[in-house]
Amino acid sequence: MSRLLIALGLVFGMSLSAVAGTKNPFRVEATDTKLTTKEEGSFTVTLRVPKEHHLYRDMLMVTPTTLKFTPDGDKGEASLIGPELGGHLAVGAPSFPPGFFKADPADPTSSREQYDMDVVIEIPVTAASATGTYILELQVEYQGCKKSLCWMPQTDLVESTVSVSESKK
Repeated sequence: MSRLLIALGLVFGMSLSAVAGTKNPFRVEATDTKLTTKEEGSFTVTLRVPKEHHLYRDMLMVTPTTLKFTPDGDKGEASLIGPELGGHLAVGAPSFPPGFFKADPADPTSSREQYDMDVVIEIPVTAASATGTYILELQVEYQGCKKSLCWMPQTDLVESTVSVSESKK
């Protein structure tokens, strides 16, 4: 019995170290958008999922963290507004595409929603009344796997630039 446990430990340990020592193959990207004052629009955050890999939906979160603002005509440094966004931009809840449900390797009696393709998350945004350039930093949390071996949960920071111009009357 103890030999079996040692053998399982070695196999499991080698499998984990093989994934743990491998560079994270997932990439996170964000698009930019242009709006006029008080206009509603959106931008996207895309998680690139390599072939034969997948992400778990319940491990995926996108959260705005900070906002920098440079008013039109100001060539100086952007001012940091902070995580509350200071009323400058209204950022809505992310809209996730539907995934597919598959048996969970850790518990085959239950299923989990997964993505085995690139995931494009749409995030609504409403422009402020102040024109200028807003740089929104987003924290993206996810866990990616290959077959039944998973990387540790990841947190990536990405930026989206929202350019706001005066609305034409």
